[in-house]
Amino acid sequence: MRFVLTLLIGLFAATAGFAQTAEPQNVWIEDGFAQDALSADWKTVSGTWTVEGDRVRVTGGGENMAMLNGHYLMNSKPYVLETTLSKLGGGVIFNAENAGALNNSHVVKVVDGGVTVGYMDYLGAFIETRTVMIQDLTAPVKVRVFTNPRDKSFSVLINDRNVVLEELRFNSGFCGLYSVSSGVSFEDYRISGDGAMDIPAYFMKSNRRQLDNLSYMSGKEDGLLIVNPVVGIVQRITSVGTYVSEISIEEKTALRGVDADEKYTYVVDAESNSLRVFNTNNKVEKTIASDLEDPRDVAVDDARIYVLDKKGIAVFDKNLALIKRYAGGLFRDPRGITVSGDRVVVADFGNGQVQVLNKSDLSVDLVIKDDLVNPSGVCIDAENGDIYVADPAAVAVFHYDREGGFIERIDPITIRGFISPRDVFLLNDMIYVADFDRILGFRKGVLTLRPSLRID
Repeated sequence: MRFVLTLLIGLFAATAGFAQTAEPQNVWIEDGFAQDALSADWKTVSGTWTVEGDRVRVTGGGENMAMLNGHYLMNSKPYVLETTLSKLGGGVIFNAENAGALNNSHVVKVVDGGVTVGYMDYLGAFIETRTVMIQDLTAPVKVRVFTNPRDKSFSVLINDRNVVLEELRFNSGFCGLYSVSSGVSFEDYRISGDGAMDIPAYFMKSNRRQLDNLSYMSGKEDGLLIVNPVVGIVQRITSVGTYVSEISIEEKTALRGVDADEKYTYVVDAESNSLRVFNTNNKVEKTIASDLEDPRDVAVDDARIYVLDKKGIAVFDKNLALIKRYAGGLFRDPRGITVSGDRVVVADFGNGQVQVLNKSDLSVDLVIKDDLVNPSGVCIDAENGDIYVADPAAVAVFHYDREGGFIERIDPITIRGFISPRDVFLLNDMIYVADFDRILGFRKGVLTLRPSLRID
């Protein structure tokens, strides 16, 4: 829904409570563009960005010209992002999921007549959430964004006037500069906060849930296993979200899929092209570092371990010896795998489908395409063989019967819908959805438009 608000001078007094206006104590990131060229910290997404006389200027076509700073802003502390525009048509982008793309990020645009606020969705389309009309707005314009991850909100100040209070949809990520017009220049770029800036690689692990960019989830006994790829940990929580324990890996990682059996927890690490196996004390028992290429996810049953990677599926026995590779060239950018009964199911992200394979030889038994765009996570109901699929591009979870027949679309209406559902898992009578930085729980067999559990 789009909101339009016309601001007169007298109205600014009424909006004084919109923003957190306490000035932060420390500068975390700063660039005055005094050097001859952009520093290596900047990643150009689109447009041509050049340093010209203590400013950075962007030229090019299109409506989404941006560059992002390579420092990840965590959701552990509030921060303030600020810049000064020399021309209307520029703005800022913040909390982007990736340093080289605009997908899943917040955007503030300062245009002729006012400010437009919105976000880029999973597919990179701009979704406008609010427009604020400001009379006699002229350049230069100072833009400041106050974020508050704890309250899941952010405020926008234009020339020191509070104009917008908005929901913080994405509460961590990369920040940078944005423009819809060629020729816009920016005088400065600064991010400030209280205390020291928390860096993912050195972030202190603690006994609290950390759900940054939650893309993979599984179960262990009567609880859940969740992966935090930003910090490099796997955490175990109860079915209602209480912290139990965690597995942390100190070196650089790219953690993805996770699964467990009675003895071990299996974690995929794409950084080292490996499968790490942890015992009940959360210590590494063994690492498989061969026969894998860009691994994505892992699933286990009573006898075997199935590792989904770029090339297909590598099947290992419980002694971690490779049995055979299957399904070579069958998938395009596969993301998720699950196994139950006589079936192995793969979320074939790039082909926009789910492939159901026979466990005996991993031949294709069924292909599901209805309503899917880019499926990411899958699970099977062991009781009846129903298949659940998380699709972030469709912003929904789909429920199919054993034969691939469509049953329902799960898309909550009570909390502004999903943010970016990446994985789905069934435990007892609950359907758990990994929704970017939270977990939503739905009860099976009841109206699945209304979540009965939310874990942040």
